[in-house]
Amino acid sequence: MVKDNHISEEKLVDYLQGQLSESEAQGIQRHVEDCVKCQQTLAFWQETLEMDEDLQPSAKLKEKIDQSLLVERSLKQRLIKWKMPLFGLAGVIVIVILCFSLTDILKVQQTVEPDYEVYQNQDIMSDQVFMNNPVVDSQPIKPYEDFDEMEGMVWINPQTQEILLEMEGLTNIYNNDYQIWIIDKNGNINGDLIIVENGSARVLYRVEDLSDFRIMKGSVEPPGGSHRPTGPETFYVDIEK
Repeated sequence: MVKDNHISEEKLVDYLQGQLSESEAQGIQRHVEDCVKCQQTLAFWQETLEMDEDLQPSAKLKEKIDQSLLVERSLKQRLIKWKMPLFGLAGVIVIVILCFSLTDILKVQQTVEPDYEVYQNQDIMSDQVFMNNPVVDSQPIKPYEDFDEMEGMVWINPQTQEILLEMEGLTNIYNNDYQIWIIDKNGNINGDLIIVENGSARVLYRVEDLSDFRIMKGSVEPPGGSHRPTGPETFYVDIEK
């Protein structure tokens, strides 16, 4: 009998004793020629049997061999039983990991690296390309109720692919910062802290493709800003309008 690609000791003893059929004996002989483990086992029993040519596998020896095989079979069955629930648990773990990974992917999609440049206050060299250009679209910001003292304008210049925002009424907020968000048509969102000077701020966006963006809004965030808006929201501008 071949078990796990090896011949049982009982069969090897029977082979040495000439108790097998010719076909079985030939099969064992072919196997032993290529199997080092069975060669060693066969040599052991051959040496043992040669010590006493009258030695026959006793009932006790056969029982011992059978018990050994039974124990081996039982252990492997237990391993199989353990592997099945472990495989199920592994499947659950994989699913949980995938869920968290998907959440991270979605977060990355929501906060990708910006494809624009931002300038604020004194870094804005000139606003004449906005003020004196007939192709520029302008609209006031829409403050939320709790920030109705806030007012400002947005200018959108399709020629230079720029957006200029000017705001006033940015009152001091304790242990928080104002942040501005620009959102594209795919829902990706990027935020920049607003540098407030004497209650006002000017922010210039220079983008690669103005048509990719649709919304600009502001919010109050923890000190240093946030990766995603947490609110409360301060104002809203529809860039696509």
